[in-house]
Amino acid sequence: MKNVLIVDAHPLFRDFIKDKLSSDKVNIITATEKRDAFTKMITTLPSLIIIDRKTEEMETDFLLKKINDPNTASIPIIISGPLIDRSQISYLARYGVVKYFTKPIKFDVLFESIAQILHLPIYMDITPCVLDIHRNGNVIFIEVAQGLNREKLALMKFKLAEMVERSGIDIPKVIIMMTNLDLSFIDGLNLEYLIDNVLATPKLHPKNVKVLSLSPFVKELIDGHKAYSEIEVTNNLTRILTSLVDSSVTSSVSDLITDNILTQSASSDDDSSSIETRFYSDNGSIPDENNMGAVFRVAIIDPYSKTAELSQKTYESVGATTDVFNSGILFLKNFEAGKYDLVLLDVLMPDNTGMEILKTIRMKGDGETSTIVYSASTQRDLVVQVLSMGAQAFLVKPQKPQVLLEKSMALLHKAI
Repeated sequence: MKNVLIVDAHPLFRDFIKDKLSSDKVNIITATEKRDAFTKMITTLPSLIIIDRKTEEMETDFLLKKINDPNTASIPIIISGPLIDRSQISYLARYGVVKYFTKPIKFDVLFESIAQILHLPIYMDITPCVLDIHRNGNVIFIEVAQGLNREKLALMKFKLAEMVERSGIDIPKVIIMMTNLDLSFIDGLNLEYLIDNVLATPKLHPKNVKVLSLSPFVKELIDGHKAYSEIEVTNNLTRILTSLVDSSVTSSVSDLITDNILTQSASSDDDSSSIETRFYSDNGSIPDENNMGAVFRVAIIDPYSKTAELSQKTYESVGATTDVFNSGILFLKNFEAGKYDLVLLDVLMPDNTGMEILKTIRMKGDGETSTIVYSASTQRDLVVQVLSMGAQAFLVKPQKPQVLLEKSMALLHKAI
């Protein structure tokens, strides 16, 4: 069984990860402060550390101790935190940070990264499902469309508990809206999972749960389930609103809908430290760079496929995103200022573009792109020439992956 250490995490974030990974036979260890985290790290030697970043103090204390201890230096780290400058993200790589996710996190991408790092086949339900939760006063609206995804239903349980606690709701009321779902007996287990997770909400009494559905199966299952006997299922929105929502202000159903369904309470329900209930997989979109978690970006320009592939694997092992070019002309067409933190270049390109690439990076770059010339040549004149044209380092092929990484980190962070 592999150990994962979670440090200073938001309760929803911590509990949901713990619940998910425990089912995949991963032992979760939690720590709430830096001293406690360091002690647990050196005693358990986890396979992965996940940190909820709140202050930079964590970097100069826990992370510094971690990287200076030979037993813990190589442990990979995933950090979730606020949006920060690209240079700050790449700087974190020196501590073994392989992923930095900007909050709020889309957890399907998060778990994909965890699975890759732990080398475990973590199961994820990919059933199409849109699940939205919002609150108006003490009434929480849950809208489910397309299908029932068990990952989202599990997340919903923690999201509801968080919402009730943070908003200080004494008597929560829940309306589950499933008018766009046509369910049948094959959905029975997932429907029970949905209801059970809703009923797990603190302070929630079953009589204060209402289900809006047009599906005969939903009513049949809930009416026939002893534990759900006080839950009302109806296809009449007016009935639900008048039974749960204070209608003393207005008798207009349209006003009640506008005020209590379409309008969300002005509160901290959109806490950026939380996890999204929407996934990237909902619409097939590709996550942007921040939410893919890459710590730095590398362009590899090498006409030899074997060395290019080895370099790519080396950088991706520490969380970098890589673009590989076997043609200098192709790189020049795609280059733009600020696109890469590092360029790894074999100047002896068949298309004779090596020197032109150095010139372009120096002239068009933003001053933030570091360049390493990585070539089989040992000619002194070539070394002098490329360094004079702006390359920060020259390495002779081939090098061990660790040597390549150490030189890259030294350039990215000035000193390692």
